[in-house]
Order: sequence, then structure tokens, then C-alpha cells
Amino acid sequence: LKSCYSAAATQRTAILAMGSAAAAARRSSNTVHAINVQDGVGPEEPPGHPVVEKASSSWSPRGSQQLEMRVEQLEGLLRQQATELERMKQCLDCVERDCQRTISVLQYNILASYLGQNTQPWFLYGADITPKQREQIFKKFYERDEHGKPKNFWPKYVEGILTDEQVAEVVKRDEAFKWSNRQTKLLTEIRGLNADIMSLVELDHPETFAQALSDGWDMVFHKRPRNASKDGCGVFWRKSKFRLVASRGFDFIDGNDNKGREKRDRGCLMVILEWRSQGTPLVFLSTHLAKDPDDRSQTALRVRQVTQIMEGLTAFTMANGASDAPVILCGDLNAKHFGEIRGIARTVWQVTGSELHKFLWCATDVPTGPTSITKARHCRIDAVQFLNSHLEVLEVKPVPRLPSGEVIPNDLYPSDHFPVFVRFRMKESYQMHRELARAWLECVAGREKVHPLTESELECAFEFFDRDRSKTIHRHDLEEACLDLQCYFHVDVQDLLLGCFPDREITYDNFVRAYEVRLNHERIRCIGELECAFMYFSGDRHVIPLDELESAFRDITPINFSDEEVKEMIRRLDLPEGQDCVDVHKFCEVVCKASFPHQDRRKFIRETSVTPRGTTGGGRSFTKELGRKLDSMMLSSSPLSRVSTDEDASARLQQALRFNVLGSEALYEQVGRKRLPEMQPHTASIVDRRRGGSPILLPMGVATVE
Repeated sequence: LKSCYSAAATQRTAILAMGSAAAAARRSSNTVHAINVQDGVGPEEPPGHPVVEKASSSWSPRGSQQLEMRVEQLEGLLRQQATELERMKQCLDCVERDCQRTISVLQYNILASYLGQNTQPWFLYGADITPKQREQIFKKFYERDEHGKPKNFWPKYVEGILTDEQVAEVVKRDEAFKWSNRQTKLLTEIRGLNADIMSLVELDHPETFAQALSDGWDMVFHKRPRNASKDGCGVFWRKSKFRLVASRGFDFIDGNDNKGREKRDRGCLMVILEWRSQGTPLVFLSTHLAKDPDDRSQTALRVRQVTQIMEGLTAFTMANGASDAPVILCGDLNAKHFGEIRGIARTVWQVTGSELHKFLWCATDVPTGPTSITKARHCRIDAVQFLNSHLEVLEVKPVPRLPSGEVIPNDLYPSDHFPVFVRFRMKESYQMHRELARAWLECVAGREKVHPLTESELECAFEFFDRDRSKTIHRHDLEEACLDLQCYFHVDVQDLLLGCFPDREITYDNFVRAYEVRLNHERIRCIGELECAFMYFSGDRHVIPLDELESAFRDITPINFSDEEVKEMIRRLDLPEGQDCVDVHKFCEVVCKASFPHQDRRKFIRETSVTPRGTTGGGRSFTKELGRKLDSMMLSSSPLSRVSTDEDASARLQQALRFNVLGSEALYEQVGRKRLPEMQPHTASIVDRRRGGSPILLPMGVATVE
């Protein structure tokens, strides 16, 4: 339709031009007819203008009539084309409104021209180098003089380590690294992938790439802060699909040198794009974190950088009214374990209690294979992360698989990184509201792990349940919402749930209280990342002294955190007097409770906790009572009542028996009468002696019960 629309518009322009030419010809004909044929004198011609010949002999009324008819035909065709264009425009608008919104994203470290040399110590292809030799080469390569400048250049940093034959082979293999060859291949590959939004890092020729891709994409660029570093991050977007709303590039502050000056090396580029067809925003980030994924000492530096990204993202989106917009982060993270970086960064921001963007808690990785394969490394360090509450992955192009021993760049692949291509679908608002409502219900009345919801997300979830917009959830609201969510309970969970609240109805304040009393550190997804953070702090021990934890916090927090703020983080652990060590369980519990994304709501609850006892929905005592009622409801509506398979039954029965949830009476009532056919081949008979030897069918593997 777009192609037809464009062709019709071109044809319309041509018709207009033809009509103008015909009108001009008619005016010219009239001018010629006005010449006085008796004396041959006509209007005085301007200097240099060709003399108009007498045309009385060539002009005729018939010719004028034909010209008039031709003009009328063209004008009629023009009106027809205008009608057709309007119809096609309406069709195109319908298609854009009804079709799914998809976004294709590309993350690509293109290997900067000034870094793409085989003589660099992280390459040295052609020379069979041992890990010990490469370590010696790196040590000499990073040596600095008293002014902080490199002491050794090629081939000085390999002297005494590599033989002359090895050096010659390294130089010979440098042909595949030449920028004149790689640039053409890079542009061909980028055009072939044809992504809507692209993050190109190690981009040191932004003008060249902007010009080469200007027919389809616009771009912004942020250079690395060091003068010696010529590259940076570039974000390209399809200009027919998006327009730029705002952009911001900033440098990471990695600490201070011995003279008190800030150390800056890497940066981040953020943009807010707006869909031309829908007018909705999209936040996109491109970054390149600290080098050397194998160096554990660099982990603290990368965590500092990630915390600054989250701080910048929070401020950037709030300033531009895009806090609830979908977010995609692309970059070379130079980390083998993204979860560890996220877990440590979450620890910093959660314990500080500062306001932060939900991306830190709810970001999801796109799975890929190894994205960088060289002689020095073979790992996945390039990432595409996104908010799964707003976006759904439709396609991930697999990264190439190289034969054993092959490395990149080579004649086929022009960079030492593979591109990562992902295609997303934007979730519609109703689908997002359904998922938020399901998350609340799962947290309050279920046992699955959940992502913490923000204040605005809790409001959306409440509106989904409040079907009649009465600002209160009643029985019929809850039943209809559960049907819409396809939650088919085998017991009357709706009735049990409403029984936990005053007057058997749920107000928004109590809606949030119920969510918070049921949300604990064991219920939050990605708790393993916080455990990874603890193991990082403790040096792989299961306990850590407070002074070591405080020292670790100082290493990873951004430098704008004061000493008092760091001490406040430690005080939030709230350890008993005399205890000076923290274990992993306490650590995760405190971090999770320190600052959920809906921090303002907890402040509200603390303020209302002083309300008199007995007021509806107010007071700390009510919150505790609500928690007890919800726990009791979970016991009454045991998952045993909604088992569907023998495997599910076995797991849930073991859980119930382990916590002594059910006695023999309840066990018989809930299981003895439910002889599911699919369970019988996998069951064992257990005799309840208080029922005179009545057999109860249980899945195999459950502990014997008398």
C-alpha cells in the first residue's frame, strides 16, 4: 500500500505538471492570436526574448478546442487520482492501526578502525601463544611512564616473548583487519539485517556511517571522553518509523586519580523515540562498559557504571515524561555473568532507598550464543535487555557457529563481535493490564515468584479488578476478573480472599497492603542475582563481616554517595546487637525489603500506621492482621485442591507435608476422594488408621503418612 501510495502521488505530481504545461500553452496560443496580422505589429518583446512569429496561419479554432478538451481530461484524471489517493490513505491508516507494532533491534560492536589491528595484544592471530605468554604481553602493553602514557608500542611489547617468525606471521594476518576492507563488509551486513533501531559501539567514523545510511536512518552519536579514544556509541533509527524526541549522552565517572581528577573512559547514549503512526514513546540505550571480562577486579567498575546508567535512566525518563515507556538497552557489557552485575547494582540502589527505574528489577536478557570469539576469549558479552512487561520477543537471529579453532575477524566476518539481532512486538495496553493483574493475584493468592510492581503498575492492576470503577473490588468484580485472567480455582478462592478484608471488599489502599505483606524476598524473581551479589561481596563465603561489606559498598557505589550514605546502607541491615556478620539469607531479605519500586506507597502506609485501632484499613495492627488472614487463606486453599498431574501433586503434597500444613483429616478430605485417573499408575496406597483402614491414593515419592 505504501508503494502504491507513493506511486500514485508521483503520478499526481506529473499530471499537475502536464496541466500546468497545457495551461501555459493555451496562454501562449492566446498571445499569438492577439497579434495584429495586418501590420505584423504585436506587443513589444523584452530585450533578448525570441521574436514571436505570426501565427495566424498555424492557429485554428479546432486546435484550441482540442487543447481545451485535453486540459479537461487531465483535470478529470487529476480529480480521480485525488479520490484514489484519499481512499488508499484511509486503507493505510487502517492497516497501521490494526497491525501489530514490531521493532527490530541490532546491537553490534563493529571494532573501531584504530583498534582493529592484528598487532593488538588481544589478537595476535597467526602466532601460537600460550596463556602465560599472552599475560606477559598484556603486562608490558599496559605499562605506563611517569606521565601516564604507554611505555611500549608494537613490537616492543612482544620482544623477548614472541620469536621473529611469530611476529612475521602476525603481520601477515593483519590483512583481514584493514579498515578499507572491513568498512564495506560492515555496511553491507548492517544493511542486510535492516533493523529499525541500531546500537553501534566502537564507532569511530560516525560521519561516514551516517552518510552511508542516510537514505533510511537518522542517528545521534556520543564519543568516549578520552582524547586518545576516537570511538563511541551511535544510535540509528529508521526515520520512516520513528522520530527523535530527546537524547542524552553522558560519561561514566570511574573514580579519581592520585591528583583528585575524575577518571572517565566509557559512556552511555540514551534516546527517546516516538512512533510516527501511534505517537507512543520508546526508550533506547546504547553503552560500552569497562574492558576485560576475565578480570574480576573490573567487576566493581562495571557495577559503578551500571548504577550510573540506572541513575541517568531514571532522571532522563522522568524529565521527558517517559517513566512508563518500554525500554531496550543494547551494548557491549564486557561481562560474562550479566546477572551478577545486575544483582550487585540492585543491591546498591535498593539498600540506598533511592528512587530508581523499574528496568533494574524487571529487565530480561535476550539469550544468544557466544558473541565474541578471539584467541583471548570465547564468551557472550554483547547484550540486548528489555522490559518484558511492555515487549515480547518474536525472533532472535542465531549468532554464527564457527568451526573449532576459527576466530574473528576474518574474511567473512568483519568484526571481533557478532551482531545481535532481535525482533520485538509491543504489547497492547489491555494485555499489559491483564499481566499486571495476574502478577498481583499470583503474589497475594499464589506461590509463584513475581517481579515487584511499581506504584503505577499497582494502580493499573487495581483498575483491572475494579470492573465498575467504584474504587472498590466486590465479589462480582473479582469473579469476572478471574475469568478474564483464566484463573480457574477448584475452591472458592475469591470468597476466601474477600474474607480477609473489612466488609468483604478491597479498597486500593488495602489492595496495596495485601500485595506488600505477601511479597517477601523468597517470592521475588531473580533472587539468585542477589545471591551472586552477596558471594561477590563475601569472596564466595556464606557470611561476611560488616566492615568488609561496608568496604565493598564503597568500591561499587557511585562516587556521589557520601560516607554517611554508605553507613546508612549498612545500618539498614538492622542486625541484633553484638552480631557483626551477615549471612546470605539476611542479606537478600534486607535488600528486597529496603526499597521496592513502589516506595512512596510504603511511606503512605507508615504514615497511616498511626491511625486508631479499628478504623477500616488503617493501622499497623491491621496490616499484620491482614497478613495473618492471607497466610491462613493460603493454608485453606492449599494447592492440593487444584492439582492436575501426578508430578504437580507430588511436588505440592511434599510441600504441604514438609510444613505440616495438613493433618490426616484434611489429607483424606482433599486427596482421598480425588482419585485422578492419570495418577493411579503412579500412586501408592497409604492407610489412614483413624478411618478404619480407608486407602488414600498418593503419588509415588511422597513420604509415608500415618
